[in-house]
Amino acid sequence: MTSNSIDEELVTWNKILDEIRGDSELLIKDLLEGVRYVAAAGVLVIALGLYVLFIGLRYGNLDDPVFILGMILAPGSNFVVGAYNINKYIQLRSRYNRLFELQKKLKK
Repeated sequence: MTSNSIDEELVTWNKILDEIRGDSELLIKDLLEGVRYVAAAGVLVIALGLYVLFIGLRYGNLDDPVFILGMILAPGSNFVVGAYNINKYIQLRSRYNRLFELQKKLKK
């Protein structure tokens, strides 16, 4: 192989790596934005559960056992799902935060 062909290959590989680097920046940005949506969904679901609980306790019939069961199940399931989403956010954020830090180092 001649020096000229090696130089051409290096230029080609450099162009390919530059494209991958640019695409990875957008991909990482999209991933981190999606992770933030998971956290926002968790907080929203918990807030909805609190609202249902508030409305139910304020205007509901507390003498009806079926109503009380509904007031346990509806907000309770919201709290569980919201806590799961927030836990998932913490896991995903730590996993993809390392990827974001690596991408920052590549930018330099």
